[in-house]
Amino acid sequence: MSDTIDIERPCYGVQPGLPAWVSVTFFVERHLGALIAIVFVPLNGPLIALCVCSYVIRMWALEAAYHRYFSHRAFRVSRLGQLILALLGAQTGQRGALYWAYVHRLHHRTSDTKKDFFSPTANSFGYAYLGWMRDSNHMRTDLDDIPDFARFPELRWINRFQHAVMIAAGLLLMAAGHFGLLGAQINAWSALAWGYYVPLALVMHSVLLINTLCHYPKFPGGYRRYETADQSLNRPILSFLTLGAAYHNNHHRSASLARSGFAWYEIDVTYYSLRLLQAIGLVHDVKSKVSEELAIEGGFKSGSVGP
Repeated sequence: MSDTIDIERPCYGVQPGLPAWVSVTFFVERHLGALIAIVFVPLNGPLIALCVCSYVIRMWALEAAYHRYFSHRAFRVSRLGQLILALLGAQTGQRGALYWAYVHRLHHRTSDTKKDFFSPTANSFGYAYLGWMRDSNHMRTDLDDIPDFARFPELRWINRFQHAVMIAAGLLLMAAGHFGLLGAQINAWSALAWGYYVPLALVMHSVLLINTLCHYPKFPGGYRRYETADQSLNRPILSFLTLGAAYHNNHHRSASLARSGFAWYEIDVTYYSLRLLQAIGLVHDVKSKVSEELAIEGGFKSGSVGP
């Protein structure tokens, strides 16, 4: 895949999103499904394993595919690999890759200003966490703002029909449970409850917590290594739960890197997985080097930068 952005290509236009009430309906449906799972579908060992695996895969897809690849181009992959990443990302319930990258790049350009609707300091915490979902203006995708990926028709298709792609995967999960492919203790409905609804709800709130708590200095447990122009913080506990995504101050200081954890003790599972995928030839050019300038500015001691 070429990394060159052809600014002379025709305009791709704006891809409208679903009405806000539809997004709210999906939000309610997802949480209702998770609540039904918790109340009415008893847990067992295989269901716990399914839930954890489903969450980790979806969270990895969000952080590796949507964030580090589509939003920041922190590594390279073939066109087929790119398609697989987009399909995996669609299982996170965070809309399509083009939408996510468009909104995230906008977040970086306007971080903690009124134009940044994720900011809990420029807006209210409630609006930054959930309120923005009720505004149809935040559901559109300006494809001309992401021409590097909007030029691929398959990505535009997935971005338009992301809910159908996600639901289709949920039906496949139900089929796997029905035919016993997930073990004798998991049927179609328990697979849907604990392998689909609960992980989707967890991923959604993981992302919302990153959006808000990683820009909310009043909440304890975070630290700032870099004096960036925004309010971004690193939050180690949240980062552990999100596979490295919450070393947010590091990320805002150098967003093009494929790593958010800079020091050796900043555990970044997503970055380690990308290094492994590079070692076996599935991804390429993983941007991993923390410059001497970043190390000095961040107050690293000699040898404290991670691999």
